[in-house]
Amino acid sequence: MDESTRSSHSSEPANCPIHDQPAKWHCGVCGRPVCPACHPVGLDYQVFHPDCAKQARERMEQAAQNRGEVEAPSRGVRLVAWAFIIAGILLVGTALFLLGMSLFGKSLPVRSLITGPLPGIDNIPGGRTALNWAGGISVFAGLIWTIIGIGLLNCAAAARRAVLVIAWLEIVLAVPAWLVILLVGRGFWDIPVIAIGLVWFLSRRGVKQQFKQVL
Repeated sequence: MDESTRSSHSSEPANCPIHDQPAKWHCGVCGRPVCPACHPVGLDYQVFHPDCAKQARERMEQAAQNRGEVEAPSRGVRLVAWAFIIAGILLVGTALFLLGMSLFGKSLPVRSLITGPLPGIDNIPGGRTALNWAGGISVFAGLIWTIIGIGLLNCAAAARRAVLVIAWLEIVLAVPAWLVILLVGRGFWDIPVIAIGLVWFLSRRGVKQQFKQVL
């Protein structure tokens, strides 16, 4: 109901036609007088008859959806965010393990399938350097993954864009990798199922609206 209609109702005293007593309000949907005996329902600083309250709620929910006001973060966004956070923690743990091997280990902590242990780290050319690089990259990737996950939980638009960039990179790089496998005749067929799923999920209208609400 617009302000002019509401003011015209409120300026004129009226009796409730149902209970025949002075009314204190006017219904925000039907405009009829409302008295305390009507058991009025208050929503968004307005008063409604109980029968009209459901219709008022539906109008408010529709208006909120039109403005893009949706639940944020949704269950799906939280699931993706926690997946990134857990992956980041696992990567940092792997990095600490690799760096610990490089700093304090003298031999690889596994044995070969044949008789005898595997050669020591120092007996492998560039063994410690490879462990250091692998550990450093794992630390960096783990921190990035964790930051992205926290950003998704807070509906930061930059976190959504970062996930889309990473997913599209995997999809695009998979194509030349397939061509190499076809030419060479060997290799691992990387099918970016998770990347395609992330692009589809984060490109949905309802998901994009959640990230538009955060400045």
